[in-house]
Amino acid sequence: MKTCAIIVLSLVLLISIACVPPAETKLRILAEDYPPYNFVGADKQVTGQSTEIVQEILKKLGKPPASIEIKQLSEGLAIAEKGPNIAIYSINRTAQRENRFKWVGSIGGYEQAFYARKGSGIKLSSLDDAKAVNGPIGVYRGDAGNLLLQSQGFTNLDESQDDVEALKKLMAGRISMWLGGREGLVVTAGRAGVDINALEMLLPVMRSELYIAFSKDTPDSVIKAWQDALDSLKTVRGADGKTYIESLTAKYADAYFLKQAVGK
Repeated sequence: MKTCAIIVLSLVLLISIACVPPAETKLRILAEDYPPYNFVGADKQVTGQSTEIVQEILKKLGKPPASIEIKQLSEGLAIAEKGPNIAIYSINRTAQRENRFKWVGSIGGYEQAFYARKGSGIKLSSLDDAKAVNGPIGVYRGDAGNLLLQSQGFTNLDESQDDVEALKKLMAGRISMWLGGREGLVVTAGRAGVDINALEMLLPVMRSELYIAFSKDTPDSVIKAWQDALDSLKTVRGADGKTYIESLTAKYADAYFLKQAVGK
């Protein structure tokens, strides 16, 4: 009888263990400072178009709002690649990064272009023209635009920690051109103390989609849940006939709103 009791007890314990659900994956979420998609707002909180999407996804999944950490792009990508359970946004899904992460997206699109000081006299019709410009071209270190120019054989690049630093160099005459984002130009110029009318766009360089990148150890079930939630934000329409993403994009396209949000 004693032996039977031990066997029964052991079976009960095994069944109990088997019925315990696996530990829930807790994500650490990172972002770079890249307005209008992710940035620290006037209230000192991380905000932006992509940030609102991330928080809305979490809400749809029944999760509490994330405490998002702002990191330099190169540092954030290194942390996310190492893991465990890291998500970072808004990230350009380049060929160099494709197999280093799992992806959810897209969460938006952006365009980068060459800018110069108004009256510079620089004329561009191609990337080859840019290679021949007298003087360095300012780029954001580790950014997809920087990587693109490197892949195209540019050797006249001057790397900065962020776009604000690069724009300040441009206005000080330390570089001839700057490769910057069009959507966040009003914010970058405001932070750099530059009148946006003092700049001229010379040549669009790239148009890309932005994604949320997850460390490779993140369970596929988590990736699917996030993608499904994002897809619903793109397809379900409210009473005004717009999807969540459409309304959000319109809000962040408003220059006045952006200036108020950033506090510049």
